Amino acid sequence: MVDIVDIKIKAGKGGDGNVSFIHEKYVAKGGPDGGDGGNGGSIYFVADNNMSTLIDFRSRALFEAESGQRGGAKKMLGKSGEDLKIKVPMGTLIYEVVEDEDSDSGKRYILVSDLVNNGDEFLIAKGGIGGRGNINFKSSRNRTPVQYTPGTKGEEKDVRLEIKMIADIGLIGSPNAGKSTLLNSLTNANAKVANYPFTTLSPNLGVYKVNKDHNIVIADIPGLIEGASEGKGLGEDFLRHIERTRVLIHMIDPMNGSSDDLVSNALEEYKIIRKEVENYGKDIDKKTSIVVINKIDVTEIREVFEDIKREFEKIGISVFGISSVTGEGVGDLIKKAVYLLEDIPRHTFFEAKKVVKRYNIENLPNRRVVFDKGRILEKEGKI
Repeated sequence: MVDIVDIKIKAGKGGDGNVSFIHEKYVAKGGPDGGDGGNGGSIYFVADNNMSTLIDFRSRALFEAESGQRGGAKKMLGKSGEDLKIKVPMGTLIYEVVEDEDSDSGKRYILVSDLVNNGDEFLIAKGGIGGRGNINFKSSRNRTPVQYTPGTKGEEKDVRLEIKMIADIGLIGSPNAGKSTLLNSLTNANAKVANYPFTTLSPNLGVYKVNKDHNIVIADIPGLIEGASEGKGLGEDFLRHIERTRVLIHMIDPMNGSSDDLVSNALEEYKIIRKEVENYGKDIDKKTSIVVINKIDVTEIREVFEDIKREFEKIGISVFGISSVTGEGVGDLIKKAVYLLEDIPRHTFFEAKKVVKRYNIENLPNRRVVFDKGRILEKEGKI
């Protein structure tokens, strides 16, 4: 799954103003008639529920909007450039990349928008303003002006896009705990299932239909291992996708582990994943969670399930026993999850900031106005 990309965007330049004079047979001393240039196209990001990854951005690093056209004769306004609307998946975070000397990478990523709902739009780069034609400079002292102003440049930015999945329930656990099997049994997903670790290499989404008017989205997060929060295994590549989920279902397979004691294995599996969730931070350890002992259709696990349940109760945790394969206990589990979701707000928005643009002599958009004004003030002795 491609869920982080860096791209460059460039809004369209404004068209230059035109210098033109009236040339008609019966018009003596025709005056100026140069029109203004058109505005450059702006660039927007638009959330689209038909997209799920950022793979389309891997083959294209630069996105440019159309520039405005130069003004024409007879006071004709130049055509404005078309806006560029870039589609991204729902749940895409948009960062502006700015220089930062204090950072090791020399860059800083500032979150400027979080597109959660289908159709959400965000203006990321504004097109340049069209220049003025010589018709604007006509005066009683300047009957034949040849002055015009060029169009201004459109905004250029380095941008990072990052997906954080929007799901109501997140399935977490060690590799081969049965998360994909549960997802397939509850939803219309067709996640790959096999009897070996790391079968799932990217998050899967499925929709569970509660009733005619109510659906919930379930995400299968690829298997976590000890050290995942530090980048081991699939690492934190997929831990980020838990950040938006409202309820976590922590699935445990007591057969995982080095011990023959299935009760100890279950507790150890829980502690390992719980530690990684806490180490990752961002308050995902504070999310409402349900602990599930999976594969109770296996005789060895069924025989010790009550012992496992008692050991978890000693640390204040209630557990569900289910079989993702046979469906045993799955109905009670999903009822519990749906009940918990009723009191938890839908969708988490990440707080965006406004980037304050810093200007210098080189990138000042209205240098001429500023410097001309400065010279006048200097002559008048005000500066």
